[in-house]
Amino acid sequence: MRTITGNIKILTDEDYANKTLQFILCDKYGNKLNALDVSGQIATKKTIQTDATGNFSITLYETEESEIPMFYKMVFVDNDDIEDIKLFIQSGINSIDFLKLLFPMPKLQMFYENVNMKIEFKEIVFDIFERFFVDENIFINNDENNLIQEFIKYADNTRDSEIMEKLDQYLATIGV
Repeated sequence: MRTITGNIKILTDEDYANKTLQFILCDKYGNKLNALDVSGQIATKKTIQTDATGNFSITLYETEESEIPMFYKMVFVDNDDIEDIKLFIQSGINSIDFLKLLFPMPKLQMFYENVNMKIEFKEIVFDIFERFFVDENIFINNDENNLIQEFIKYADNTRDSEIMEKLDQYLATIGV
């Protein structure tokens, strides 16, 4: 579970104090998921209100961790003029602004593995970045290109991800 924060005033000129927001967990087609787990730990629909300045905070399931494609639909209950927003929740510990979650992350699991509760990057990562840093944008597949693009977003501070932070530390140790 990850805490999502934000301010909705940037989405419109209207006053958004004490407005109702719904977060609906959906499959890849945008249909609401009715049940996710038997223990009921993951709510498929949550409703909150913004504070007097339009700020909100909510804890949601990390959709990036799911085996099946899913996202949260952020619905502005009090204003039908604002279109629903898709949020792809990245795994992580720190709270994150909802604006950083508007686009899905590539599946990064193919580039690392957890060994004794420690992330270890596979040798392919070194090869990809070595090619990238010598200006040879030759990628074997889309996932390699996505890894580079995701790293660039992280480096430009447009995306926050613990995995990308660990990748940055790893790249520093191998001199790439």
